[in-house]
Amino acid sequence: ADVLTTFQTRVAKKDPQAILYLGRAYYHGTFGLQKDTRRAFQLYTEAAELGSIQALSNLGNAYFRGDGVQQDKAKGAEFYEKAAMQGDVESRCNLGCIEAEK
Repeated sequence: ADVLTTFQTRVAKKDPQAILYLGRAYYHGTFGLQKDTRRAFQLYTEAAELGSIQALSNLGNAYFRGDGVQQDKAKGAEFYEKAAMQGDVESRCNLGCIEAEK
Protein backbone atom coordinates (compact mmCIF):
# COMPACT_ATOMS: atom_id res chain seq x y z
CA ALA A 1 0.00 0.00 0.00
CA ASP A 2 1.20 3.52 -0.65
CA VAL A 3 1.88 6.02 2.11
CA LEU A 4 -1.27 8.06 1.50
CA THR A 5 -3.48 4.96 1.76
CA THR A 6 -1.77 4.02 5.03
CA PHE A 7 -2.36 7.54 6.40
CA GLN A 8 -6.00 7.47 5.38
CA THR A 9 -6.55 4.08 7.02
CA ARG A 10 -5.03 5.33 10.28
CA VAL A 11 -6.91 8.65 10.03
CA ALA A 12 -10.17 6.71 9.83
CA LYS A 13 -9.19 5.07 13.14
CA LYS A 14 -8.65 8.55 14.71
CA ASP A 15 -4.86 8.15 15.07
CA PRO A 16 -3.65 11.65 16.00
CA GLN A 17 -0.18 11.10 14.53
CA ALA A 18 -1.62 10.00 11.19
CA ILE A 19 -4.01 12.96 11.19
CA LEU A 20 -1.07 15.28 11.87
CA TYR A 21 0.95 13.75 9.01
CA LEU A 22 -1.99 14.00 6.62
CA GLY A 23 -2.31 17.66 7.63
CA ARG A 24 1.36 18.17 6.81
CA ALA A 25 0.85 16.47 3.45
CA TYR A 26 -1.95 18.92 2.64
CA TYR A 27 0.11 21.85 3.95
CA HIS A 28 3.09 21.01 1.74
CA GLY A 29 1.18 19.44 -1.16
CA THR A 30 2.99 16.11 -0.93
CA PHE A 31 1.98 12.50 -1.69
CA GLY A 32 0.02 13.65 -4.73
CA LEU A 33 -2.25 15.96 -2.72
CA GLN A 34 -2.92 19.50 -3.81
CA LYS A 35 -1.62 22.07 -1.33
CA ASP A 36 -4.53 23.10 0.89
CA THR A 37 -3.67 25.08 4.03
CA ARG A 38 -7.30 25.23 5.17
CA ARG A 39 -7.58 21.44 5.08
CA ALA A 40 -4.23 21.20 6.88
CA PHE A 41 -5.57 23.53 9.58
CA GLN A 42 -8.68 21.37 10.01
CA LEU A 43 -6.56 18.24 10.36
CA TYR A 44 -4.17 19.90 12.82
CA THR A 45 -7.20 20.91 14.89
CA GLU A 46 -8.51 17.35 14.91
CA ALA A 47 -5.09 15.93 15.82
CA ALA A 48 -4.70 18.48 18.64
CA GLU A 49 -8.13 17.56 20.02
CA LEU A 50 -6.94 13.93 20.07
CA GLY A 51 -3.81 14.84 22.03
CA SER A 52 -1.10 15.68 19.48
CA ILE A 53 1.33 18.20 20.97
CA GLN A 54 2.96 18.81 17.57
CA ALA A 55 -0.47 19.66 16.16
CA LEU A 56 -0.83 22.34 18.86
CA SER A 57 2.47 23.82 17.69
CA ASN A 58 1.35 23.65 14.06
CA LEU A 59 -1.87 25.46 14.99
CA GLY A 60 0.27 28.13 16.63
CA ASN A 61 2.22 28.47 13.38
CA ALA A 62 -0.99 28.62 11.34
CA TYR A 63 -2.49 31.40 13.45
CA PHE A 64 0.78 33.29 13.72
CA ARG A 65 1.35 33.27 9.94
CA GLY A 66 -2.27 33.23 8.77
CA ASP A 67 -1.90 29.85 7.02
CA GLY A 68 -5.34 28.41 6.34
CA VAL A 69 -6.93 30.68 8.93
CA GLN A 70 -7.27 34.39 9.67
CA GLN A 71 -3.97 35.64 11.10
CA ASP A 72 -4.13 36.09 14.86
CA LYS A 73 -0.69 36.30 16.49
CA ALA A 74 -2.15 36.33 20.01
CA LYS A 75 -4.04 33.12 19.34
CA GLY A 76 -0.90 31.66 17.78
CA ALA A 77 1.00 32.44 20.97
CA GLU A 78 -1.74 30.71 23.00
CA PHE A 79 -1.25 27.52 20.99
CA TYR A 80 2.52 27.79 21.35
CA GLU A 81 2.04 28.09 25.10
CA LYS A 82 -0.23 25.02 25.24
CA ALA A 83 2.34 23.00 23.29
CA ALA A 84 5.29 24.36 25.29
CA MET A 85 3.59 23.45 28.56
CA GLN A 86 3.49 19.87 27.29
CA GLY A 87 7.19 19.85 26.43
CA ASP A 88 7.34 21.08 22.82
CA VAL A 89 10.76 22.70 22.45
CA GLU A 90 10.00 24.48 19.16
CA SER A 91 6.98 26.18 20.72
CA ARG A 92 9.10 27.32 23.68
CA CYS A 93 11.57 28.81 21.21
CA ASN A 94 8.75 30.55 19.33
CA LEU A 95 7.46 32.05 22.58
CA GLY A 96 10.96 33.30 23.35
CA CYS A 97 11.14 34.97 19.94
CA ILE A 98 7.76 36.61 20.51
CA GLU A 99 8.95 37.95 23.88
CA ALA A 100 12.20 39.21 22.35
CA GLU A 101 10.25 41.23 19.79
CA LYS A 102 8.31 43.11 22.48
